[in-house]
Formats: sequence, structure tokens, C-alpha cells
Amino acid sequence: MKKPVFALALCLIFLLTLSPAAAFSKKHVRTEGSDPYALEPRVSDGVSISAASEGSMEILAHEDGDMLVFDETKRLSFIAEYGEGWLPCNRYSHFFPNDSRASRTDAGAGVYVYSFNADEGGCVPLSEWDSVSINASAEALPKLYIDAEVPFDEIGKEAWVNANYTLTLGTKEFESGGFEGSGKVKGRGNSSWTYPKKPYSIKLDSKASLLDIPKTKKYAVIPSYYDGSLMRNYVTFKAFQALEGIGYVPKCEFVDVYLNGEYNGIYILCERIGIEKSKIDIEEATAEDLTGGYLIEKDINSKVDFDSDLLFNCPYWANSAKDYFVLKSPEPEDEELTDAMLDYLEDYMQRIHDCIIGENGEDYLDYVDTSSWIDFIIVQEITKNIDGSMKTSCYMYKKSGDDHLYMTAPWDFDLAYGRVSWNNQAPGHNDVDDCPDANTADGFMCVNSSNPWMDKLYDTKPEFSRALKERYTRYRPALIEDLLRMIDEQAAYLYSVQEPNHQLWGMSFTNGVANLKSWLTARIEWLDGEWLIADSGFMKGDVNMDGAVDAADALLGLRASMGMTELSAEAYELADVDSDGEVTAADALLILRYSLGIIPALE
Repeated sequence: MKKPVFALALCLIFLLTLSPAAAFSKKHVRTEGSDPYALEPRVSDGVSISAASEGSMEILAHEDGDMLVFDETKRLSFIAEYGEGWLPCNRYSHFFPNDSRASRTDAGAGVYVYSFNADEGGCVPLSEWDSVSINASAEALPKLYIDAEVPFDEIGKEAWVNANYTLTLGTKEFESGGFEGSGKVKGRGNSSWTYPKKPYSIKLDSKASLLDIPKTKKYAVIPSYYDGSLMRNYVTFKAFQALEGIGYVPKCEFVDVYLNGEYNGIYILCERIGIEKSKIDIEEATAEDLTGGYLIEKDINSKVDFDSDLLFNCPYWANSAKDYFVLKSPEPEDEELTDAMLDYLEDYMQRIHDCIIGENGEDYLDYVDTSSWIDFIIVQEITKNIDGSMKTSCYMYKKSGDDHLYMTAPWDFDLAYGRVSWNNQAPGHNDVDDCPDANTADGFMCVNSSNPWMDKLYDTKPEFSRALKERYTRYRPALIEDLLRMIDEQAAYLYSVQEPNHQLWGMSFTNGVANLKSWLTARIEWLDGEWLIADSGFMKGDVNMDGAVDAADALLGLRASMGMTELSAEAYELADVDSDGEVTAADALLILRYSLGIIPALE
């Protein structure tokens, strides 16, 4: 085994009592004597590994603080085999870097042997032991050819233009295979449309699955022109598919794009946001049912199209120009129905605003879907997205017969992750002490912004902020670590194919990746200090091998964590306390949620 297996116990500790230091170093409780530790490298697409010989990936060792100490002298080794079209990428792989005890040997035919000479009494940081990864680079990306009936410099954002599409596969395999078909294309984006490398919307004549994205007619190609890493949108969409509260995150893949036969660089092929079975699966509002469902985008004056967008007023003014909501779906058939829907939605948003601000006496929980709003805030704060403070490109929906507003579809992260230095200050409409600069790793962007909704919930609703911190703590050991690892994995994937894009558009890929990694690491460290649930005293409890803890110790830890002297009998009765007086990790968390009154908001 890799390390002493206290899976459920560690889960409980992570959920309720994780400290910032534990989150980064993954400290483990030392047991008496030695235990077998297995070297378990993570691998990307295109790589398979196997032990060089029986037992060659396992060693007797023990933990001492942040270090793994070897209790025997042994050569640890494994074989990495690269598939057809895949290349080794040492730059973005991790095998005990700068350690003379580690080596890599070329065995020919895409096979390499990785070895580490461990000596009794020697040690390595646990963080390095846990982060061994072998990532491969692709020889070729999928290629998307868009052949329009007019030159691309004549294509604008208003009118659709007929086009033919051809998609060929590269190194990475996709079950959906290649594609040939027809449809239409037009420009898209706001400020991004002014850049030399332009984004486009695609509308196929028939639904099709491109690169295993669920069948749809509506796609977008996103250029990431100002993102040297090319992956800010990609890693956000991929990593946050695991969100609990937001039911839909767009799916995407990298492609080389050719416009009328000419190479135009690396893009992200992404499904466009919409009401569909595979995306936001709700029934659209009708004349007979004005209560929903609706797909809505928050936008600002400079980015709306006053001639074609279905606009209604936002109840707050938090930017330098007026704020608006845009109805994205449905698209009413006549002007009378359009007016009725927009009037209904404007009144609905005003009610939400009034209950959050506290002006109408209604409970915000009757309108705010806490789970999706919490996830929305976490995504925007991790990325410190300058557009994500309910400024623009923020999507939400309402269901029929349900007054709750649901946040959905995180979108547009080209300028996130410290990419730009400006802020959203709007003197005269918000506190200029709010809205921090977007490039620093500290400071809240969403809950300390010009948008009064998130700010008010976070600052004045303690049960909301507690639930947010609990969820961040739960995400921290897995989802966020996956996000950090994904940067190296995708950097390796693109490394061998990114040079033509660099030559065409002049952005440094390696500098872009390095900046993204260093900024995000600093950002997570700062957020850990703000949100990670600190040591609560729960460590005082005896967690056994089955992940259970003595019920009395569970209560002790929970009381210490929340500053409580007592927990309600009703809460305690929810838990299944067995004959040995133990309570499971899940039930201990249930007690906490019930006692805080946040079960309805989290389930």
C-alpha cells in the first residue's frame, strides 16, 4: 500500500479540521515501526507504467513530519511506455527533480526506465513522493478546418455566414472520430473580438459530437489570445466539472484551427451555453408559464447589443456604466410575449435584490440556491476572475414553478488567474476600497466587489459564509490539487505543438505556464488562510482504521470547531451511533450541518 490506510478518517479530518499546513504537505500520522509505501506515479494520456520487477515500486518507510524516511536500502524503479504519437515531456513531469538519486534511462522504442536509489535513513519530502507524475506531449492536435463562403476578414458578429467544417484527429483518441459537415459561422466575443486572433461561433446544420463533446449544433472556438499558457479556460472547464453545486460546466478540447485553409493557431473548441438535455436541462418558459425556465446572462452597458439583445434592467448599478441582464433563452416568438417575459424577470430580479439587501422582509433562502451560488463564488475567487463578480459573462437560470435562482456555466477566464492588473472600481456607484486589482494573489474579487449580492451574503449571513468555507475545505485536497496538477499535464500535452502558435501570435508558452502556476499556487495559499477550516480540536479524537471516531470525541471536536458548548439532541439523534459508541465521518458531518441550520442549503 502507498501509506497507512485511514481513508475515511482522513476524509473526516479534511472535511472538518484541515489546517493550511496539512493541505499543502499532506502530513500523515506516524505509526509504530515501518510500513510499505508504494510509489504511485500519476500519468497523463499516452503513458502507461509498470513495475520494472516484482516489488520494485514499494519500500519500507515511516513518516517524520513532512518527510518520508526510508527504512531500507532499495532501488525503486518502473517502466514508462509511450503510445504512438506521444513523446516524453520532462519539463512538465515530476520525478524527484534536482535529486541525484533519481534517473531516467532510454530503453528505446518509446520505453523509459525511471529509477530512484533509496538508502536506509535517507528521506524525501512527502510532497515530492506524492507528486510523482509522468506526462506526455502530443505530436499533433486535432485540426478543425472552417471553410467559409467569404474571406474571414469580412465576417462580423452580426450575420451568420455559410461554412463547411472538417475535423481530423491528432494524437489523442476520441470515440466520436472525425467530422465533415456544413453549417454557419460568425464572430463572437466583446473585447476579445477586437484582438487579432479572433473568436468564432459555430452553428452546425445537424447535431454532432465533436471530440466527444455531447451532440449539439452550437460550438465556439476560443482563441485565448492574451493567455500565453493557452489553458486558463481549458483547465477551469475541466477541473470544475467536479463541482457539487453547479450542475453544468461547459465541455471543451484543444484544436488547431484553419480558416479558409490558413493556420490560425491553437484554440479551444467548446460547446456554447444553452438550454439542452446535455447542458442546462430545464423546460423553457412559455406564454402559459411565465415563471420559467429561463437562461440569463449578467452583462454591462459596453458589452450588450441594444439592437438585438433581450435586455432588462439590473436592480443595482455597480459598474462605471449601467448594469443589465440579458435573456438568452427562450427566444419569444412575438413582441408581446417578449415584453411579458422581460417584465416578469425584471420584477423577479428586483425581489431577489430586495431580499438579499434586506428591504422586503423575505428570506434570501427562498430565492438563492445556496449550493450553486457557493460554487460560483469559489470558482471566481480561486481564479480571481475580473469578470466573475457578477459583472459580465455570468450565467444563471430559473426553473418553472421555482423561485430560486441557480448559478451555472462558469465562462470566460482569459483574463483571470492574475492575467490583468485593473479592477472594477466605479466611483460614485461602489466603495472604491472594494474591487482589488486583479493581478495580485491576495484580496477577494467576488465577495468584496462592486456587486452587492455576493458581498452582502458573505458579510452579513454567517451561515452562508460558514457553508462556503466548509465546501472549500472539502474541495481543497482533491479538486484544487487536481487543478494544480492539470496545468502540468496540459502543458506537457501542448508542449510539442505550441511553437507554430507562438510564431504566429508572439506569446511565450513556457513563460505563460510558469506565470499561471506560480500565481495560482500563491492564490491558493492566500485562500487557505481565509477559508480553510483550521485545526478545530478534532484531532483529539481517536479515529480508528474504519474511519470511525468515538462519538464523544466527535462532539468534542465539533464543539471546539464552532465555539459551541452544546449540540442539540435532535442533531445528535440523526447520527447512527453503533454499539461501540462510534459515529461515522459522514454522520459527524451531518450533525455539524444540522446544528448550523444549513442542511437545506447544502443537500
